[in-house]
Amino acid sequence: MESYYFLQKLTVSIFKDVRGNLGVSDLGQPPIMDVRRLYYISEVPEDGIRGSHGHKSLNQIFYCLKGAFTLEVTDGTNSDVVDVTEFGEAYFVPAGLWRKLTNFRQDCVCLVLASDQYKETDYIYDFDEFKAWKSQQ
Repeated sequence: MESYYFLQKLTVSIFKDVRGNLGVSDLGQPPIMDVRRLYYISEVPEDGIRGSHGHKSLNQIFYCLKGAFTLEVTDGTNSDVVDVTEFGEAYFVPAGLWRKLTNFRQDCVCLVLASDQYKETDYIYDFDEFKAWKSQQ
């Protein structure tokens, strides 16, 4: 069984039949988070990096709809690194963590659910600033 400091792996049930594939993920009752925004990441260049920032209050869920990528999260001391693979894996990333996405396969599509609208003040782009903020929490 996988063990993580911060990540919570979500169950994605896959139903396959002649009509195609259906992936279903339940966010729980009560839900693990409210969803206020969604976006997707695709066509990341070879050796491209997404994320590389921290969030003060935003929770996120990362789904791999196609392809694969690596998700790394850290609080500045402890880290989780997981390869998120095609259609069937999802991870909840709570607020207060630095996140970085790498190793995108060329065909990768990553869907992200976010707990709030975009707020520039929620982002920390400098890792040293993130660690200083984290030490004050």
